[in-house]
Amino acid sequence: VRRVAPRFSIPPSNHEVMPGGSVNLTCVAVGAPMPYVKWMAGVEELTKEDEMPVGRNVLELNNIMQSANYTCVAISSLGMIEATAQITVKALPKPPTEPLVTETTATSVTLTWDSGNSDPISYYVIQYKPKSLEGQFQEVDGVATTRYSIGGLSPFSEYEFRVIAVNNIGRGPPSELVEARTGEQAPSSPPLKVQARMLSASTMLVQWEQPEEPNGQIRGYRVYYTTDPHLPLSMWQKHNTDDSHLTTVGSLITGTTYSIRVLAFTSVGDGPPSDIIQVKTQQGVPAQPADFQAEAESDTRILLTWLPASQERITKYELLYWEGEDGTQQKVEFDPTSSYAVEGLKPDTLYKFRLGARSELGVGVYTPTVEARTAQSSKCLTFNTDG
Repeated sequence: VRRVAPRFSIPPSNHEVMPGGSVNLTCVAVGAPMPYVKWMAGVEELTKEDEMPVGRNVLELNNIMQSANYTCVAISSLGMIEATAQITVKALPKPPTEPLVTETTATSVTLTWDSGNSDPISYYVIQYKPKSLEGQFQEVDGVATTRYSIGGLSPFSEYEFRVIAVNNIGRGPPSELVEARTGEQAPSSPPLKVQARMLSASTMLVQWEQPEEPNGQIRGYRVYYTTDPHLPLSMWQKHNTDDSHLTTVGSLITGTTYSIRVLAFTSVGDGPPSDIIQVKTQQGVPAQPADFQAEAESDTRILLTWLPASQERITKYELLYWEGEDGTQQKVEFDPTSSYAVEGLKPDTLYKFRLGARSELGVGVYTPTVEARTAQSSKCLTFNTDG
């Protein structure tokens, strides 16, 4: 009879489990004669002497709360062998330490943090959102270091950040929130709703609203004005104000048309200037209508809208409009209002419009030209298909 010393055909394997988890450890040994197989934990016998199976023994472990080693022992008259399996209780990682803001620019924030875990971390997830917004955090996934710069942020805005550690079990709980405000930039849009009107024959009042994208604390505004709008802006006259939304400009030449542009500035620099508006230095003549817009409502009708002028004695509005580049100019007068529909137009045709306001003392400066195209005709052509 052939005699063979015991060997493991299926040695026990290592396992990682969540706290409270279960696992079955299988151990199979062969030989001739067939060996008995038992389990031990350290020096403690887990298999009873009189219940030792031959060849195969499965150890059931339940509600595992701590890591431990389990040894499978195979014994025959030809010898004894053993193999050990490690059971590691893995948990989700602990939260990293509260992140520190180490650097800010107008569009980025740099964070550093400590792992907060003694076991290895696979990677980190950074969550962030504007402080003013409720709802979902945006995420940067797969961050391998404990220092990271998040870009693409809005200037001069408050954000909240937190960091999550991830291991091969999953995501742990987030760190404490840290807040940071991005730096300032020059404004990226001009002041809104710029208007000008004459207070006397040589003094004008200019008004506006804050830019849509101030990108910081507006420190003030610059009002540029000139009688020759073809000059570069650097050669226009300039009037600086604080961060109020109106100013007066005096010592103007009477009976002249002035062009006006306004820009906002932060501590970092100047924003872009507004579009040109114009005013005539003649007392009692209305200002140029502001925010003049045209929009097609159908194939024969275009609606015009503008901001109603405040504190002005407007008796009539004068509207000039024409077709295409050089069509015949039409003129319409109507009573004070803030919108007007031009009817009876041709379908799918470009029209151009200018608007001026009139008082008893004369007509003010017309707006720059705005344009709109009527819709395509809604009438269908029918064809006779008989014969």
